[in-house]
Amino acid sequence: MTRGFKINENEKYFRYELAGSPSANMLFTTRRGGVSEGRYSSLNMGYSTCDSKENIYKNRAIVLNDFNFGIDRMTSSDQVHGVELRAVKSCSDDAGECDGLFTDVKNTVLSMYFADCTPLFFYDPVKKAIGLSHAGWRGTVGDIASKSVEFMKQNYGCCAGDIVAVIGPSIGCCCFEVGSEVEAEFREKLKSISVNEYISVKEGRAGKFYINLKAINKSLLRSAGLESENIHVHDVCTSCAKEVFYSYRRDKGDTGRMAALAFIG
Repeated sequence: MTRGFKINENEKYFRYELAGSPSANMLFTTRRGGVSEGRYSSLNMGYSTCDSKENIYKNRAIVLNDFNFGIDRMTSSDQVHGVELRAVKSCSDDAGECDGLFTDVKNTVLSMYFADCTPLFFYDPVKKAIGLSHAGWRGTVGDIASKSVEFMKQNYGCCAGDIVAVIGPSIGCCCFEVGSEVEAEFREKLKSISVNEYISVKEGRAGKFYINLKAINKSLLRSAGLESENIHVHDVCTSCAKEVFYSYRRDKGDTGRMAALAFIG
């Protein structure tokens, strides 16, 4: 079944809404509306930075307060740019090292952190299961998109045709420049799709390639059985939109983090 989709924005986050699925909450924070200062101004959500833990705690509380949650409702993992996925049964679960979190438990807030990598949101309105995956370029090459769909099928009895996916803000092909070694990995490892159409070169940039991570992940989700109409892309580049997002590449590694949050209300 095709689900209508819209993006609602306020100062602190984008909220992705699916028609007929009011219980599915999927958010991606901006860099605005928090208490952090300097290069982390102002809604830095990530502890893997040099920002003070007190500021990050307050920033997380600012966002969750909109939903009458404390930060004790959040569960996260140690993201390692891999393809390991975990099922979360309680907000007190320690997910360990993994790059995907999934649950069918209400009011358990899944959280992952980003500063250019591609967030993948998943929701099955039939089985009432929701999830997040962190698709950096390594996760994309490892096909974390298809693995996430298979994980939902195995753990929650989902059908691919019922799953709705949102590909959130990430670095665009305008800014994601890589060398020949990374480009070769995409060509060699992603055999299930026509990856060549998502790799381009620019005049005067010999030996450099520009890769469209969002489009690759969408194609991988289609190959995993999702309906094209149920894959929604937030087509904005985190590196270009300096006033809205942190960017690891643009800011040369010293920057804040946005949060992807997903929960069933």
